[in-house]
Amino acid sequence: MSHTPTYDAKIKAILDVTQPGERTCEITGQKWIMTEEEIDWYRKFNVPPSKRAPLVRMWHMTCFWLSFQWWWNKHPETGKPILSFVHPASGIKVLPDKEWYAKDFSSEGREVDFGRSFFEQLRELQLCVPYLASRNAKEPENSISQFSFGDVNSYFVMFCRSRDSLFGDYSFDVEDSAELVNVGSVSNSYNIANSRRIHGCKFVRESFDCIRSCFLFDCRNCENCFGATNKRNAKYLWFNEQLSKEEWERRFSEVDFRRRSAVEGWFGKFDALLLKDTVWPENFNDKIQDSTGEYLSGVTRVQHGFLCAEGPHDCAWVAGAWAETFDCFTCAGAFSCNTCYLLANSDRCVNAKFCDKCIDCQNVEYCLQCINCENCFGCVGLNRKRFCILNRQYTEEEYWKTVDCLKIAMLEQGTYGEFIPASMAHDTYQLGGAELYYGALPGFGKQIGGNDFEPESAGAVGDVLSDVQKLHDVSQIPDCIDDFTDDRWKGVGFYDPVQKRRFAFTAPEIAFYRRHGIGPSRQHFIARMWDMYRSANTGRLDERSCDKCASPILVAYNAKYPERTVYCKPCYLRFLEEKG
Repeated sequence: MSHTPTYDAKIKAILDVTQPGERTCEITGQKWIMTEEEIDWYRKFNVPPSKRAPLVRMWHMTCFWLSFQWWWNKHPETGKPILSFVHPASGIKVLPDKEWYAKDFSSEGREVDFGRSFFEQLRELQLCVPYLASRNAKEPENSISQFSFGDVNSYFVMFCRSRDSLFGDYSFDVEDSAELVNVGSVSNSYNIANSRRIHGCKFVRESFDCIRSCFLFDCRNCENCFGATNKRNAKYLWFNEQLSKEEWERRFSEVDFRRRSAVEGWFGKFDALLLKDTVWPENFNDKIQDSTGEYLSGVTRVQHGFLCAEGPHDCAWVAGAWAETFDCFTCAGAFSCNTCYLLANSDRCVNAKFCDKCIDCQNVEYCLQCINCENCFGCVGLNRKRFCILNRQYTEEEYWKTVDCLKIAMLEQGTYGEFIPASMAHDTYQLGGAELYYGALPGFGKQIGGNDFEPESAGAVGDVLSDVQKLHDVSQIPDCIDDFTDDRWKGVGFYDPVQKRRFAFTAPEIAFYRRHGIGPSRQHFIARMWDMYRSANTGRLDERSCDKCASPILVAYNAKYPERTVYCKPCYLRFLEEKG
C-alpha cells in the first residue's frame, strides 16, 4: 500500500517517459549519458531523474566533507569557546556531545508552509538546532579530536584511533606519529599518506609493509631505503640507485632532517622523482571484483567508487563507503548503510535520502544530524523520534498525508530529488572537500551557491591568538629544531599567509619534532595536511591512454601531479616484474 499515492502517481508518470540518452547538467553544462542503469536507480528510490551530472552531484555532496578543519565556535547559551569542525560564520550552533544528547530539539518544531521554499524553512530550523561539536564514536582520552574512535594522548586528530600522535585524518592503530592521511598500523613515523603497516619512516606515499625508510612511493616490503619508487622487497636504495649497506649507511648518516631547509631540499628532489622517473598505476585498487574507481579495497560490484573499503557492494557513484554498505547510489560518506540515495556523512542508515550526518536512521529524507529516527522528513538534530516533519510531531496518518503534499509541492518548485543546498554546509566552500577530494573545477562553489567567508571570520580563530599585535612573521621560525626552545616559542602566535590562518606550536608538537629530529615548519599544520591530500588521487576519473600501450584507461585526477606517467594494470605489472 502506498503511503504517498499522489506523489507516487506523479513520479511514475515521469519515470515512465524517461529514456536513456545524452543529458546536459543544469549546473555546469557538461554532457553525460543517462543510462538505463541510472534510470533503474531512480525507479528503485522512487525519485525524479536528476538534472545534474553524477560527478556534479558528488562535488556538491563532498563540499559537506570535513577536509580536516578546526574552528573555535561558542556555546549558544554560555558563550564558552568550543573547538569544533563547524565554522561559526556558517551560522550553525554547536553543543558538546554530552550536552547535545541530553537535549530534545522537538521543541523547535514548526508547521510546513507550502507557499514557501522548503529549503528556506529547513535552513531556518538548522540555524536553531545545534550540531554535535565533536561527534565522537568513542570518548577520547587527553586528546584534541573529532569523530574519535578512541584516541589517547593525541592532538588534532580526526576520524582516528591513535595514541601519542598529532595531525591525523582517517588513520587507525597509529602510535607516536604525526601528519597522517588515510593510514593504518603506523608507528614512529612522520608525514605518511595512503599507506599501511609502516614503522620508523618519514615521507611515505602509497606504500605497505615498510620500515626505516624515507621518501617512498608505491613500495612494498622495503627497508632502509631513501628515495624509492615502484619497488618491491628492496633494501639500501638511494633515489632508486642500489647501494651497498656500507655506502647507504654512510650517506644516511649525513642526512639532517633537524633543519627545515634540508627537509625542503630533499622533498623537492622527491617531487621531481615522482614527476619524471616514476610510473603510476592506473589506480590503487586492491582486492576488488567487478568494480571501478580509486582507492577501493575489498569491494564488489562498485562502479565509480572512491575511498571505499572492507565490504561495500552493489553500489554506484559512492565515496567513503565502508563495511556492509550496499544498494546505494550517489552517496558521499556511507558507513554500513544500505538502500540510500544522495546521502552524506552518515552511519548505519537504511532507506535514507538527501540527508547529512545522520546515524541509525531509516526511512528519512532531508534530515540533518538526526539519530535513531524513523519516518522523518526535513528534521534537524532529533534523537529517537518517528513521524516528524521540520521537528514537529505528527500522528502516523497525518505524517504521510503531509509528506505526500510536501513532495508534490517540492516537485512543482523543482527542488525535490536534489541534495540540500551547499549554503547549508558547516564551512566555507573553499575549505570543504569538493576540490580537495573530488577535483571539482574552479568556480563550482559559486555555481552551487557555496559559502564564501574568510577563514578567520566570526571569531573562528579563538581568543588565544586574537591579538594581531602579538603575531609573529613565519620567517622568524628557526630553521633547526635545536634552536626551537619551549621557553621562547611554545604558544607563540604566527600567521600563515597562504592558509590565511594563525597558528602556534604546542608542547606535544615541539616534543615530537625533537624526538624525531624534524625541523619546525613555517606552515600551518592544516597546510601540511592539505599538501598530502593534494598529492593523492581524487575521486574524479578522467579518460586517457596508457603511456605504454596506448589502451584507454580511467585515471583519477591528481592536483599535485597532473602530468605523471600512468600505465594500465597489465603494463604496470610487467613494469614491476622488470624494474621493481
